[in-house]
Amino acid sequence: MAFPFGSRRSQAPLLAMLALAGVACFGGSRGEVAVPMASPLRADGSAAAVEAVRDSAPAPSGKAASAPKATAPGTKTPAAKVAAPKAPPAKTPAPRTPPAKTPGKVPAPKEAPPKPPSSGTVVKRPKVDSTALEFAVTARLAHEPLTRAIARRTRNPELAERAAWAVTREAGRLRMSPSLLAAVLLVENRQLDSAAVSSQGAIGLMQVMPIHAGSYGCESADLMNVDANICHGARILHLYLVRSRSVTVALKRYNGCVRGANTPRCYRYPVRVLAQAARLRRDILANANSGDSRVRM
Repeated sequence: MAFPFGSRRSQAPLLAMLALAGVACFGGSRGEVAVPMASPLRADGSAAAVEAVRDSAPAPSGKAASAPKATAPGTKTPAAKVAAPKAPPAKTPAPRTPPAKTPGKVPAPKEAPPKPPSSGTVVKRPKVDSTALEFAVTARLAHEPLTRAIARRTRNPELAERAAWAVTREAGRLRMSPSLLAAVLLVENRQLDSAAVSSQGAIGLMQVMPIHAGSYGCESADLMNVDANICHGARILHLYLVRSRSVTVALKRYNGCVRGANTPRCYRYPVRVLAQAARLRRDILANANSGDSRVRM
C-alpha cells in the first residue's frame, strides 16, 4: 500500500503498528507468519530494524512451524530428505499346535475264557520222555516195578523177580532201557525156561549162542544160569546197538536176520520187541509210586 505523504522513515513504524493491530483484532491462524514490528529505538526503517523486531516478537501459542534459518547468499540449501514410509512387517501366522491330550487309562482287553474242546477236536498234549521217567523209577524203586510187570506175563513169580533183578542191574551198567532188555527176554523165552534150547542151539532165557559163552566179562560162562545168561544177552545187544545205525537193525542182528534167515519171520522180530517194550514201560510207570514228583506223569 502506498501513502502519498511521508518518507520511508515514517512508513516503517506505521506498517508495523498496522500489522500488530490486524493480528490483535482478527487473530492469526497457526500457519501464518508473524509480521516483524520495528523497534521504537531504531525507526530508521532499515533491514536491521526489521530483523530486530522479528527476533523480539513472541512465538505464537500452539504448535507453530519453526522459521527456516537464513542462509548466506550463494549457499545452497540442502534438499530435505524425505523418508520413505516403512511398510509394516508381514506377520506370518504361527502354526497352531493342537492341545496336548492327557492320555487316559485304556482298559486292558479282557481275555476270552478258553473254550472247551468239542468232541471232534484233537487236544495236543505235551510230549513226555517215557525213557527218562523209566530211569527215574528204576533208580528209586530198583527192580520192583519190572518184577510186577514180568510176573503178569508168566506163571513163575520167583523166577520173574530174579530175572527182573538181573535185567535192572545190566541195564544200569550199560545205560540201556530196562523195558527194552526185558522185552527181548520175553519175546525169546516167554515161559522163562532157563534150560530151553532152540533148534539152532541158542540156550537159556535170552537164547544166547554157545559161541558167546565167556566172551563179555560175565561172572560165569554157564548159559543155563539166569544171571550169566542175562549178562551175556545184555552185552551182545548193547554191542549191536553201538555198532548199528538204529535199534531196528540192532534187533535184527541179535535175532540173526541180517545175513541169514535162521528164525522164521525174523523181519517181524523188531516190531514185536518194540511193541512189548512199550507195554512193559507203561506197566513200570503205572507200578511206580504216584507220590514221587520225579516220576509223576
